[in-house]
Amino acid sequence: MYDKIVDILCSIKEDQPELRQNLSLDTDLNNDIGLDSLQMIQFMLKVEDQLNVVIDYDQFDYEHLQSIDSFITFLKSCQSQEQPLYEDVK
Repeated sequence: MYDKIVDILCSIKEDQPELRQNLSLDTDLNNDIGLDSLQMIQFMLKVEDQLNVVIDYDQFDYEHLQSIDSFITFLKSCQSQEQPLYEDVK
């Protein structure tokens, strides 16, 4: 799960090629990476899509972003997504 989160972060912050080497389980998702509000939304949507989870935003808190490790712990408590959130309109 860690590697997938790192891949997502690097795809969003593609203007920072050195980011991958600077990330660890202790990296603060807010302060160390510097995601702006749009990038944070992109990050959360990509996490849901690529990790096949549904983030419970009622349970989500700022403390879950204090490290990649705490974010992974939170994600493990989230429900697995059994079907796509959006269905194609025919």
